[in-house]
Amino acid sequence: MLVKCVKILEPFGGAQVETHPGVTIGVVYPVIEIAYLPDYWYLRILDDNGDGSSSLWDPEMFETVDGYIPRCWSSAVSSDGSLRLAPQSWMREGFWTDVLADEPSALADFDEGKAAVLADLASQ
Repeated sequence: MLVKCVKILEPFGGAQVETHPGVTIGVVYPVIEIAYLPDYWYLRILDDNGDGSSSLWDPEMFETVDGYIPRCWSSAVSSDGSLRLAPQSWMREGFWTDVLADEPSALADFDEGKAAVLADLASQ
């Protein structure tokens, strides 16, 4: 899935701003995860930091350029009503906590999942 940034909102319900580190109006970004939670939903994109990192953004900031769903994505529904679409290895409990803690196997899973999404998008 590819989306184009059409406006920038400060993360987690903030006001509209002209610029923000990580995203640029008019740029197309690959979506590497979609999560819909009871109180909010977000897109995880590869951001402008240039280091292969990702960040979470309000879907209201984007318009869909290509709605192709990567074949490597899996879906998971939680008991709280959450729905996630992402590489299967990212679905385990505590995955993002481990990534933020620089746990080597979680970082390897992140890099592998990210590469799979990008390869799938490039091949379609």
